[in-house]
Amino acid sequence: MEQPITAALQTSLEVTRKQFLEEIDALRPKLHRFCSRMCGSVLDGEDVVQEVLAQAFYNLPSLKNKSRLEPWLFRIAHHKCIDLIRRERRQREDTVPYEEENEPESAAAENELEDEPINETLAALVGELPPKERAAVLLKDVLQYRLAEVAEVVDSTVGGVKAALHRARTKLRTLQAAPSQVELDLRQRNLLEAYVECFNRRDWDALRRLIQADATLDVVDRFVGKLEEAGYFRNYVALPWEWKLSLGRVDGEPVILHWKKFGADWRPHAAIRLWWQDGKVVRIKDYVHVDYILRDATTEVDEAAVD
Repeated sequence: MEQPITAALQTSLEVTRKQFLEEIDALRPKLHRFCSRMCGSVLDGEDVVQEVLAQAFYNLPSLKNKSRLEPWLFRIAHHKCIDLIRRERRQREDTVPYEEENEPESAAAENELEDEPINETLAALVGELPPKERAAVLLKDVLQYRLAEVAEVVDSTVGGVKAALHRARTKLRTLQAAPSQVELDLRQRNLLEAYVECFNRRDWDALRRLIQADATLDVVDRFVGKLEEAGYFRNYVALPWEWKLSLGRVDGEPVILHWKKFGADWRPHAAIRLWWQDGKVVRIKDYVHVDYILRDATTEVDEAAVD
């Protein structure tokens, strides 16, 4: 008797989840843009988006007013991004936990802001700002939220947001871009090149020899589990477009780029992250089905790898 109930509940949850994802589909690129700029990486930003959607779906019954869905999602996203920033600071500094700014509201908080909004070029440098200032600039200057909406998302007042914006815009105008890059050692590069080469040849047996037997797979928005259970290679063969892989960078991070052919042109479509242990792939994260992932990214390619 219990099994039919469990099956019915599972079906109901899947239907509800599908409806939820359809409802927020148009919001996802905007949510991703915010998370990416907050975290400093389009890939980390999408990971945060996935966490946001999972938490939002779990807590959906608490949202009494469906018209408040967008600010509710962005508020969850803001807190998730702050958590990530704090974790990274603790890992880098290994000192005292990061504390939020408690600067008094400036004169800009009492009147309408006189300084001009920053442009997209300066917005790319928001990773140099403290989290509250970072969020205020992204929401107000990039996503065009009203001050009251920004205040709701970041748990502040309109005056506090004005002050944060004034500080942020002043700091950004003094900054110059200096993107940091992670460099691969020769062994790491050889492993990635071997993976790409096997994939492009569709040599699945050779590819399996590079992958640990119990490797995990996360195809974002589609599947999370053991690679052997996913039909991963078969699904790639069945993709309805011509594709190939190459080495590249996304926001300075070395990754595998997935290329999609449009007419006679090849364009970067998505990215794949790999984790290695003892010369074997132990984890794969593939963003192939998230079509907005590279929209606001700085993407670099190995020219020799792309015809």
